[in-house]
Amino acid sequence: MDIQRKKDISFLVSEANLLVLGVLGGLASCTAETFTFPLDNVKTRMQMNGKQGLPTYLGLSDCIIKTFKSQGPFGFYRGLSAALLRQMPYSTARIAAYEGLKRVFTGDVQEVPFLRKLTAGGLAGAIGCVFGTPGDVLKIRMINDPAKTIYSGLIDCGRKTIQATGYQGFLKGFWINVARATVVNACELASYDTFKVLGIKKLGMDPDKFVTHVFASTMAGFIAAVCSSPVDVIKTRYMNQLQGDKNALRCAINIFKNEGVLAFYKGFLPYFFRITPWTILMFVSFEQYKQIVLPKIYY
Repeated sequence: MDIQRKKDISFLVSEANLLVLGVLGGLASCTAETFTFPLDNVKTRMQMNGKQGLPTYLGLSDCIIKTFKSQGPFGFYRGLSAALLRQMPYSTARIAAYEGLKRVFTGDVQEVPFLRKLTAGGLAGAIGCVFGTPGDVLKIRMINDPAKTIYSGLIDCGRKTIQATGYQGFLKGFWINVARATVVNACELASYDTFKVLGIKKLGMDPDKFVTHVFASTMAGFIAAVCSSPVDVIKTRYMNQLQGDKNALRCAINIFKNEGVLAFYKGFLPYFFRITPWTILMFVSFEQYKQIVLPKIYY
């Protein structure tokens, strides 16, 4: 392998160990999660707005003001420990799976077609859910207990979940989580790759430049937010229940019957403002980590 090819990040990615790529993806996702978690926190509160005995908010600004007044700035980080516990194994698995599936799907073509990327992204998201759902359940429950009247912390939340529903409680909403992750990752990962190639080929962008990564990740974040918001609302409502709806489908039916179709876009503004910056930070961090780490390992 000559020196120039070693410096080509795209080539290094195609040759790199999948676990290495997965870990870098996990670290990038944790970076994005840490910086954007207040938006996720507000989004979750808005989705639960007045439901299951939780506070009612008149809108996004009212939610932010009431959270700050009642809990201070740290209230926006309630549940971060559970979010990181979820994000590292989830994203390590999904990124490793996505990169591996892309190699398989390349097969007889020089460039992976969009539909194959879409399939790879969806399957990767489903695989990641196996590792990420327990942390997701804990995160949602901790956010929706802002005053710490039910859970004193991450360990206490886990202990009480086991007491209430056994170890299977950590997989509550697993299938709706798989559905959401399939949609999000299919849109997010496939769109990012597609818009990155579009920027390079049609707009003359440099594949390793910051602006290219921001352009592609912004488009990917917008598409992922629009497509996945309904599934995210169902997931949030269902996972927060210790008792209640028999399954996620019943939860979705009840939301529709009681609140109408627009309820599936409750909290969309904070969700959009959460997922788009998250996507940008995740992919920009991932690209930077690859540029720093891969040449050191494979030179």
